[in-house]
Amino acid sequence: MYYIKFYWFLIVMLRLYKNLFSILLLFALISPTFADEHENKPKWDKLCETVGDNTICQISFGQFMNNGDKKIWFSRVGVVELNATDKKFFIHSPLGVNLQSGVLYQIDENQTSSMPYNACYNIQGCQGLLEIDDAMINQLKNGNLIKMRFTSINGQSIDGTVSLNGFTAAYNK
Repeated sequence: MYYIKFYWFLIVMLRLYKNLFSILLLFALISPTFADEHENKPKWDKLCETVGDNTICQISFGQFMNNGDKKIWFSRVGVVELNATDKKFFIHSPLGVNLQSGVLYQIDENQTSSMPYNACYNIQGCQGLLEIDDAMINQLKNGNLIKMRFTSINGQSIDGTVSLNGFTAAYNK
């Protein structure tokens, strides 16, 4: 129960102060829960919570990779919205990435863009986060794929692709 109260406190703080630290902490709290609930459903999904006048929604796609006989966390991609106005695009990397390289991403054949990492979490790797507008939401809705490129600490590229099939339905849910 304390976890839920603390979570809502962060949402209210985010709205009132728009503090980047609060949103990073919010991602740290919501993402593991979201990943656990959706581990066996690799699809776009939407999770919203409302407290008072504030609603925060996360529309995301998480995926695992097979590593021998184990499944390991690979990445989570998505959009988080506060009251359907403040929108941020995020990408969580796998563990063991070079932080200075940031993450490269491309929606379909649009321009490749770079996103710096802004926080790292114990089991989820590092997170890149960008403020976005409705034009970017429309790119995601009309797109087919998000290509991602991470750089490992030994300099090798780690490439990932997420289908945007289902993003629009999840976003509009």
